[in-house]
Amino acid sequence: MKNEKITNGLYFLMDDKRTGIIYGVLKRLHITPWQDQFADLFQDGCLAYATAFADFPGDPRTNSRFPAYAYQKVYWRLLDELRHQQRGLALTEYSLDDQDNEPTEPLPSTGVGLTTCLDRVCLQHLLTKCTPNQQRYLIGKLHFHLTDREIATRFAVSPSAVAQWKRGLIAKARQLGYNKDEFEVRK
Repeated sequence: MKNEKITNGLYFLMDDKRTGIIYGVLKRLHITPWQDQFADLFQDGCLAYATAFADFPGDPRTNSRFPAYAYQKVYWRLLDELRHQQRGLALTEYSLDDQDNEPTEPLPSTGVGLTTCLDRVCLQHLLTKCTPNQQRYLIGKLHFHLTDREIATRFAVSPSAVAQWKRGLIAKARQLGYNKDEFEVRK
């Protein structure tokens, strides 16, 4: 019965060009058609829409609240998928145990003195001395260009916890010989 409702949901999605909801969610998530993951996420969004159609209490064809319900369901599903992909990417790209998983591109600059001080060797040495949370903070800042608030949201912690990670990271960098002017992580 549920499979039949999901199939009806897919037909309903394709009727009258309702795929705009999926495109709207992808736009909100900053996924463009030129990205490799666009087609896969679009298909996931269509399936999430059809599942929302099947799960909706009442008749989705006549209820005016269904588009908002479907939009939210699709948004949550795609956001979960992106988080899952990001976690897997972070775990494979930045493993300190395996030399084959090193990033091959140079680290982006977030501060004037940072690029002169933290070359690849210095960064790897610093990462080996940091706690896992401090490593997450440093990678979030350097590789993903996240703000402290975005890091807190991404790892589901409070902003004060992220500030503590930052203080600990700066303290470790100073212990290793980087002074305050050379190592300053900007907000």
